[in-house]
Amino acid sequence: MESGSFGAYRIEELIGRGGMGEVYRAFDTEHRRTVALKVLSSGLAGDPGYRERFRREAHAVARLSEPHVIPIHRYGEVDGRLFLDMRLVQGVDLGDLLHREGALEPARAVAVVAQVARALDAAHHEGLVHRDVKPSNVLVTGDPGDEFVYLVDFGIAWSAGDSETGSLTQTGSAVGSFDYMAPERFMERPVDARTDVYALACVLFECLAGRRPFTGEGLASMMYAHLNAVPPRVSSVRPGLPPGLDDVVARGLAKDPAQRWPSAGAMATAARAALSTGGVTPQRDNGPAPGPPPPPPQAVGMSGPGWTPAPAPAWSGPAPVPVTHPGPPSRRRWLPWAAAGVAAVVVAAVVLVVVLTRGGGEDTTTTPTTSAAPTTSAEEEALRGVLPDALTDCASATPDGAGETARVECGAAAPGPSSVRVSSYADASAADGAFLGLVDRSDLPPLPARDTCPASTGYYYWRDADQQTAGRVGCLTTTRGDAVLFWTASAQQLLVVATSAGTGADGLAELTDWWTATRDSFG
Repeated sequence: MESGSFGAYRIEELIGRGGMGEVYRAFDTEHRRTVALKVLSSGLAGDPGYRERFRREAHAVARLSEPHVIPIHRYGEVDGRLFLDMRLVQGVDLGDLLHREGALEPARAVAVVAQVARALDAAHHEGLVHRDVKPSNVLVTGDPGDEFVYLVDFGIAWSAGDSETGSLTQTGSAVGSFDYMAPERFMERPVDARTDVYALACVLFECLAGRRPFTGEGLASMMYAHLNAVPPRVSSVRPGLPPGLDDVVARGLAKDPAQRWPSAGAMATAARAALSTGGVTPQRDNGPAPGPPPPPPQAVGMSGPGWTPAPAPAWSGPAPVPVTHPGPPSRRRWLPWAAAGVAAVVVAAVVLVVVLTRGGGEDTTTTPTTSAAPTTSAEEEALRGVLPDALTDCASATPDGAGETARVECGAAAPGPSSVRVSSYADASAADGAFLGLVDRSDLPPLPARDTCPASTGYYYWRDADQQTAGRVGCLTTTRGDAVLFWTASAQQLLVVATSAGTGADGLAELTDWWTATRDSFG
């Protein structure tokens, strides 16, 4: 819809496009004014729950009188597409500004973030949580030293206390940006104002340092970082900042919401106070550039745009490569609301098999070693006890140590897959994390409620015979024509990967039929 009409609006120009829809410069023929028209993706209007939430939250945002929130003139639906009519403001988004200019002077950075904080506090007072605070949703107008800032795109705003279940995928794309997403969002915990405080602390870090707190790529590595990694102190990236700013940002980035600033305004006030301590170097020297981040973990069995199964009797991929498994992560107590298996969840989400790559002139030679055949453990005995009769010729395999407690690889099931890998995990969250790691590596999209395998390739939640959510399922065909279907069984804490080699789309349909008939037999 690059031009033409949309209800009472004459479309003039596409301004931007995102996961939730498009924003156009449009002329409102009824009120004779030029506006910013956000037209949401067509699939969203078909979700009754989203339609009701959209109506409720658009109404709440329209009531906001905070000057740092762009006013909504009206909202509604035209030809099955939801829309928001907003004031058109000329400016540059903060993401582009940072890309062009790099780190901002501390006083300027704090001034920008303080205005965003005022917008957030107003929204939080109305019970709204923005959930997608990031530089590209901050619009900056005016000249340096006299800038006026708007927080935009409340299109995914959420009422505090609403269920967050499925929030990472329910609208067909990630609700919120992984780079700025609070730990509780990855764990699908309840959200509140402190979720936005965390994201705003990420933005403050980026304004001061010229880079994000965590620099990984993709869901798996960002999930690991936000849940488990200690963010660097801002002054370690940009020396010479007032020392108090380190503490302000660190508190905003606390893993536990209870340890963060109680409000966005409180963080902004603390940041302004920290500026008075001095210590800023006047020149725009951000210190030595940080070294490149370590390469993202590579998962054996995933390659390129497709998915190449890993080598083993149950797979038909390339020859094995020497691997080194990391030791168990340290178990910090900064997440009292998380289960003891959080570290396992995070690592499981990041990789299935980790290949460690070292840089900086270190010796990177890896010597292959031959491992003794694994003995049957109590965990494997328990795993074998839940396998259905349809799976035969199941050989022991070594779990990868990332929350995976046991693994077996089974031969062909006729009719059905040519191979099946079944893994048990310390808890259901660990299995779910490993599932999301596969999703991330294979670049699978989430599927709307009415789309399922094999008609569409992607992933979604599946229900058992009692219509209760039982886990997630994903499906795809690889670039070499293998059909792959993988799923979690939450009650049994399992991840199952079934492959039908060389059968393509037809094989995926047969694989889905086999899964439908077999999935309730585990356990």
